[in-house]
Amino acid sequence: FVDHLYAALARQGIQTYKDDETLPRGERIGPTLLKAIQESRIALVVFSENYADSSWCLDELAHIMECVDTKGQIVEPIFYFVDPSDVRKQKGKYGKAFRKHKRENKHKVGSWRKALEKAGNLSGWVIDENSHEAKCIKEIVGTISSRLSSLFTNFNKDLIGIETRLQDLKSNLKMESGGVRIIGIWGVGGGGKTTLASAAYAEISHRFEAHCLLQNIREESNKHGLEKLQEKFLSLVLKTKDVLVGSEIEGRS
Repeated sequence: FVDHLYAALARQGIQTYKDDETLPRGERIGPTLLKAIQESRIALVVFSENYADSSWCLDELAHIMECVDTKGQIVEPIFYFVDPSDVRKQKGKYGKAFRKHKRENKHKVGSWRKALEKAGNLSGWVIDENSHEAKCIKEIVGTISSRLSSLFTNFNKDLIGIETRLQDLKSNLKMESGGVRIIGIWGVGGGGKTTLASAAYAEISHRFEAHCLLQNIREESNKHGLEKLQEKFLSLVLKTKDVLVGSEIEGRS
C-alpha cells in the first residue's frame, strides 16, 4: 500500500521522502530520517496492525508529533486495517505490543503512548476490507496536493496587493465553465506578472490531472530551441522522462 501511495505522490510531482527509496546507501538511518521529518511540511503516518511492534516506528511517530508542536507540521494518519481507537487507547495488537515494550523500553513508553493518543485523535483515512485502495490513494494524493497548495498560497498572501489581483485573475479564468481559457498578463518589466501567474498556478494547479509551469520561454528557446521546451512541457504533463521531440512540428502535434 505504501509503495503504491509513494508512486502516486511522485507522479503528482510531490517531493516525498520514504527511507528505503531516498536514503543514500551506507548512510545512517537515524539522523537522516529525523532531519527529513523536520524538513517536511506534511507527515503521512500509515498505522498497520503491527506498527506498534516496532520501537523504530514509535520513535519516528514521537518525533513527528513533536514537530507538530514546534514547527506546526501537518499530520495525516492512515489507519490500514486498524481501528483508530486501538491506536488511541493502545488496545488489541497495540496493547499487546506495549506490554512487551514495558519490559524492554520502559523509559520510552510514556512518550510513545502520548504520540499514539495524539495521532489517533486526528481525523484521517480508515482503510479496511470494504475499501477500494486505488480510490483511497487518489483521494489521499488529492488532499495532500490541496494542502500543499494552500500552504504556498498563504505564503503568497504576505505580498502586498497580491490577493486582489489573484482574485481578479481567477475570475477571468472562469474555472467552472469547463472550457479552455488562455489569459495574457500584460505590463511593464518588474511589475509582478510572473509573481501573479506563479501564485495562480500554485493555488489552482492541484485541481488538474496534469499541470506545468514554464518560465523564461524567450530566453530558453533562444538558447536551446523550442524542441527542448516542448520536451520539458510534455514530460511534466505526461509525467514521464522519456519524451523526445525530433522537431518543433512533431512537438506541437
